[in-house]
Amino acid sequence: MARRGATVALALTALLAGCTAAPAGPQDPTPSTNAGTATPLGPPVKGSVRTNKKTQLSLRAAPTTQSKRLARIPNKTTITLLCKTVGSTVSNGSHASNVWNQITWKKKTGYVASVYVDGGDSAALSLCQMAAPTPSATPTRPADVEQLIVKAARAQRGVTERKTDCTPYGGCMPWDSLYVTWVWNKAGDAVPRFSFSGDLYSWGKKHDRAHDGVDGVGPGDLVLYGTGPENTKTSTHVDIVTEVLPDGKLRVIGGNVKNKVTERVVPTKGIYGWVDA
Repeated sequence: MARRGATVALALTALLAGCTAAPAGPQDPTPSTNAGTATPLGPPVKGSVRTNKKTQLSLRAAPTTQSKRLARIPNKTTITLLCKTVGSTVSNGSHASNVWNQITWKKKTGYVASVYVDGGDSAALSLCQMAAPTPSATPTRPADVEQLIVKAARAQRGVTERKTDCTPYGGCMPWDSLYVTWVWNKAGDAVPRFSFSGDLYSWGKKHDRAHDGVDGVGPGDLVLYGTGPENTKTSTHVDIVTEVLPDGKLRVIGGNVKNKVTERVVPTKGIYGWVDA
């Protein structure tokens, strides 16, 4: 629209010393084997290792429990999280997840299981990107991409979490942004995979596709709620527009709405911006 305006609990020592994984669910994505080349899109986030005094956290070459151990990191060490990605599922004895964090520690860049990192599942932490996707303004972008987005979005109505925040759209983490970027890519509109709605708006700004307010918004576009893209308190949710209603309201569809994909009618008040499909 060029258009209108712009994761069987395991013992703690077994996980950290040998890093054995809990069995993966049927929808767990295949871990990337070349994740060392991943690039963070957003700003880093501070985290803290939380194991115990006797056991250290393994830094792995890839986000899998079988990959090479690069180092061991002591409990309570403050680390800088560069981004997060999906890998093999691990358990800390009370919680299991397939989310891993990419970090650099003592000049070695690798991955640690997020279940052992305070802050490892932060919504403000961007997803690691394997490669920059082709901007959707290229000639390969379908001419009817808006209709394809709405169709793909509605085909997912009613999809629910397998357990808290675990969905087919990418890992076990807040997933409203994961859902909309999954839909866009499914429809042929290439966009990076984001887990934070504010990153979507910032990406759109770089590509001349983000707009303030709601003027010009239409089917297939993304609408963002809150006051701005700065952090998870100011950018709270993102939906896909399926219809612009005559009373000034919008029919939208989104993920992580009462733990499922839901289509509903919303007022435009509370929407700070939109991203052009």
